[in-house]
Amino acid sequence: MPSSLVLACPICFGDPNSLQVHGARVGVLVLLGITAGMLTAIGLVARSWALRARALDGLRERAS
Repeated sequence: MPSSLVLACPICFGDPNSLQVHGARVGVLVLLGITAGMLTAIGLVARSWALRARALDGLRERAS
């Protein structure tokens, strides 16, 4: 079997300067940004709830 028949096609081989590779990189960065943003938002909400709980505990102790 000649070696030319065994080579991968250009899409499978992956040209590092192609639009598909650029799109995949941008897609990964967008997904990382969304994930980081959501985790930050969840952390900020949890922090807000913790601060509110401490403030309520302080009010209850003062009222007692």
